[in-house]
Amino acid sequence: MTTTDGTIVIDAEHPTEPEQDAPTEGRIESRPSTWKIFLRKPSTLIFLPLLLIFALISFVGPFFVGSPSATGNPTLLPPGGAFPLGTDDLGRDYLARVVYGGQISLLVGFTVALLCMTIGVVVGGLAGYYGGFMDSALVKVAEFFQVLPGLILALVAAALLGSNVFIIVAILAITMWPSCARIVRAEAMRISKLGYIESAKAAGFGGIRILWSDVVPNAMPPVLVATSMTVGRAILVESGLAYLGIGDTSRPSWGALLNSAQAYMQQAWWLALFPGMCIFLVVLAVNMLGDGLNDALNPTIGRVK
Repeated sequence: MTTTDGTIVIDAEHPTEPEQDAPTEGRIESRPSTWKIFLRKPSTLIFLPLLLIFALISFVGPFFVGSPSATGNPTLLPPGGAFPLGTDDLGRDYLARVVYGGQISLLVGFTVALLCMTIGVVVGGLAGYYGGFMDSALVKVAEFFQVLPGLILALVAAALLGSNVFIIVAILAITMWPSCARIVRAEAMRISKLGYIESAKAAGFGGIRILWSDVVPNAMPPVLVATSMTVGRAILVESGLAYLGIGDTSRPSWGALLNSAQAYMQQAWWLALFPGMCIFLVVLAVNMLGDGLNDALNPTIGRVK
């Protein structure tokens, strides 16, 4: 309490309680983990189950469908009854062919993406961290492979070596890895100038150890996003090559099914519809998941939104 002369007197019987600080507006809250943010996004909740369903059908479905090459059924039978997706011009069950075709398309997409990420991390990490002559040499190598026309290279390889799925995977990986390497190189150059990298160098750690334990792990977020986008690109390119007849005829993919359906577009619409829808939905799912992963891994974008 305060007297008339302005002196402050503390009442011993009723001590004043210290005022609590008002809650500060704009207080920084702990940010949820990256994967929690990713899994809670609407695009993830829709397209991740969709992609898993396609993968499950493609790799488990063959145990429950017939042989994709078995003939003897009515030809060009519309979907329905014993043949949910109809039959093709040779009387083969189209459901079995679409299921087996998904194996090839998904394997090509994910294998090419994994190879591109592996090569890109090694080449881009070494170039960005060490710089100098190594950077110049590796950048020239990446530029050489980047300008290679993938379609022409696939045609030449198919003529010389035969068109099988392994050659297609190798060609796509050779022509797609430079984009991933450029991302890793840029991130490695940025991270190598940070304080904790300088501290690690001053502590006597070797360059290779710093590169693989400190630089590369911190450069992975944009690399993971680029890798997810590469899956969709690889599936589209492989489907395009198969549509042009460059593919493994013993293991037809969705693109090869589209190639076979060209002559029956008017009388057998289902031959082009089902593999085309599969390509569209899988590529859409992969790209939407990549976009959601980009938002989750980049906190700046998350704050702006």
